[in-house]
Amino acid sequence: MTEVSTKFKFTKSDLAAIEKTNKRVWYRDTQTAGLAMCVTPAGSKTFYVIHRVAGMGRKGNTEFLRLGSFPDDFTVERARDAARKLLKTLNSGESVRAAVSAKKDELNVEEVWEHWKTERSVGPNPDQPIKRSWKKDQRLYDCHLKGRSKRRASEITTTVASRIFRDVTVASGPVEANHVKRLARAMWNHAIQRHGLAAQNPWTTIKDNHERSREEWVTPAQMPALFKAIDSAADRDAADMIRLCLFTGARSGNVKAMRWDAIDLDTAIWTIGSAHHKNKTINSIPLAPPAVEILRLRIGLNDEWVFSAATKSGHMMDARKGWSAILTAFSKELKLPEVPDLRIHDLRHTTASWLVTQGVSLPMVGKLLGHTTSVTTAKYAHLAIDPIREVLNRTAAAMGAIAGKESVSHE
Repeated sequence: MTEVSTKFKFTKSDLAAIEKTNKRVWYRDTQTAGLAMCVTPAGSKTFYVIHRVAGMGRKGNTEFLRLGSFPDDFTVERARDAARKLLKTLNSGESVRAAVSAKKDELNVEEVWEHWKTERSVGPNPDQPIKRSWKKDQRLYDCHLKGRSKRRASEITTTVASRIFRDVTVASGPVEANHVKRLARAMWNHAIQRHGLAAQNPWTTIKDNHERSREEWVTPAQMPALFKAIDSAADRDAADMIRLCLFTGARSGNVKAMRWDAIDLDTAIWTIGSAHHKNKTINSIPLAPPAVEILRLRIGLNDEWVFSAATKSGHMMDARKGWSAILTAFSKELKLPEVPDLRIHDLRHTTASWLVTQGVSLPMVGKLLGHTTSVTTAKYAHLAIDPIREVLNRTAAAMGAIAGKESVSHE
């Protein structure tokens, strides 16, 4: 490569063409006074503003203020604009170190996360976390944001955030990237509102990746095989829990934490209190005869919990092992080439889908499932084709009958 002068008009192509050497090299922009780039032996390229403090003699006190890396944080034009603004605000005799010191007091990414975790996720009592999904937040941070933990929050520009989002999309999929973006956006908003972070939220302008909604459910033809697999399960607690998920349409977390004092077997009603419901509303679920039969057989096993377990909470927390065994038996019954991608939560979709195909209205299905908006239930609308066909057939027949009478009256 032709040797590049250390003083030239910065352009994207010229800066990108600079190769690393065995020592640190400084380059100066001839268009914007004070703008410089430092290239390290490791190959990193960082924009700086070089400023001589007034009133310090001819030699003065030259100070350096880091702007950000090229091209991750700053393009050439953005670096020029930032340098001009910074030099304009520095009054005669003002030390750039004061600005650097102020910047050091700014929150870094790790501190933004810690504020979010201690104030919005876990809270003051770790035994009763504010967010049930705080462990998921921890995983998302550890996997995708922790690598930038020491960087200032203001250094995570929209460009950097977009690059993080893109990299997660490629490496871990579009849904994971959406979750990372939503967590980061909430973290930055919290730091801005509660901790005086003087920065715009870089995550707000990023559009979510398209997510294909899951529509996995057990069809009528598959249901006998599923019940046969459940009957063969060695883990009877898991088997009963899964049956109740099917018969009630409730979330598996609520079924695992069923309390006897919330169940009235005489009226066959199970009431989930607002404190235990995802949408913070009271939800009363009618219990079908098969569900009542399961519950009656479990009377006496524990005075407090329907599914007691040796856990910190006292009730069942994890049924993945039992569910995995049932899925394996299910796939063998159907002679499938591999175990299907069915989750316990898909049992809830199964119940809702069956209700809709049986002609139950979407508002009624939404009420049973505890949905607060009709939008959530609307995803089952396409399954209502048979009830709609039946009504349409009756309507067409009625129209045809009237048309027949009219033709007779005109003869």
